[in-house]
Amino acid sequence: MRRNTRAAGALVAALVLAAAAACTGDAGSGADDADAGKAYDDDRLADMANESARLLYELESAENRIIQHCLERRDFTVHDQFWFSAVEPEEQDSLLDSYSWGSWLPEADEAAEFGTGGWAMTDEGRDSDAIDAYYAHEGIDPELEGDLRAGNSALLDNGEFEALSPQEQYDWYAAFYGEALAASEHGHLVGAEAPTGGSADTGGIDVDDFAYVAPEPGGCQREMIDALYDDLRLVEETEADAEYRYAYWEYRPENPVDDFGTFEEYRVRFREAIAGVQGALVDCLAERGHPGWEFDEEGALPVTDYFYELYEGPGSVVGDFPDLPEDAPADYEGKKAFEIAFAVDLAACGDETGFRETADRAWEDMVKDYYLSIETSVYAWQDEIRDLLAAAQDVMER
Repeated sequence: MRRNTRAAGALVAALVLAAAAACTGDAGSGADDADAGKAYDDDRLADMANESARLLYELESAENRIIQHCLERRDFTVHDQFWFSAVEPEEQDSLLDSYSWGSWLPEADEAAEFGTGGWAMTDEGRDSDAIDAYYAHEGIDPELEGDLRAGNSALLDNGEFEALSPQEQYDWYAAFYGEALAASEHGHLVGAEAPTGGSADTGGIDVDDFAYVAPEPGGCQREMIDALYDDLRLVEETEADAEYRYAYWEYRPENPVDDFGTFEEYRVRFREAIAGVQGALVDCLAERGHPGWEFDEEGALPVTDYFYELYEGPGSVVGDFPDLPEDAPADYEGKKAFEIAFAVDLAACGDETGFRETADRAWEDMVKDYYLSIETSVYAWQDEIRDLLAAAQDVMER
């Protein structure tokens, strides 16, 4: 389903998209003394985020050109286009978007016509007459949506590479990022076994303590890294449950949007600000015949999972949400009507309890504080990227 309310999804992903990689090298509280006392200006900070996204796109494109030139010097002239498909970012008009926190809570008119959008993710919904209006409302390109469902092959013309023999494809991957990574990721093409414990150089860590350690980059990717960067490093990550540890290699200047510690401090403020009205919204739903709802740790109701199970059947999704009514409809039209009726009640409760207004204000305050805290360091990071772009141009002109 398009509306995602899973933990670590709705809020973090939304800010990442809004920021479009507006990032810094700070790893502490995120506050920068140079930013103290500045007033929030949405145009200024949206321009900052757009410039960050543009610079990252140009850097990724330059990296790709360097790697491609290296491959062609080694007589690899047919390429896996998946690795050279940098996506040009869309410009952000504003960083203050209530959809970032409230994709699960529709407006009243939206609820009456489209429900929560769950029906549009089903085969019946995509084939219905209502889908064009829904796509227009959501700003979805129908052709692109179809391509995404079909997979990467529909988005990229990769036929020439796919026509190569398995050995030729494997040789390309080995030239692209080294034998160790090729064996790990594409060894099935030629029956090669992935190296145990990642690469020979594991950065001094004990690989037995990790579920996965990425092999060190090699091949033309490593040639690009060595030409542009001086900070190839092994990064360790641990899942929230502390049961799964993995390590991978990074080389670009650190992007704090990928280190959610700073943002988490601001996200906590948002959750605290809406805590007082969450109970009122849940009580309102119960009074309208929808009992059993609880907010997740991100401050959202798991509406997406609830309707996924309605359309796909019991056990189709794992999550903490109320059981469907015993008399829940079994046919598509009945399910859609049930979804719309629920969405209408949800939207009304959001308005009547003041939840929507409170959450909108809390989210806006959080976004303002967050971007003001990192503004100066973002500009410093942008200067680093510009220097890298100049270095990349020098490499390509040699």
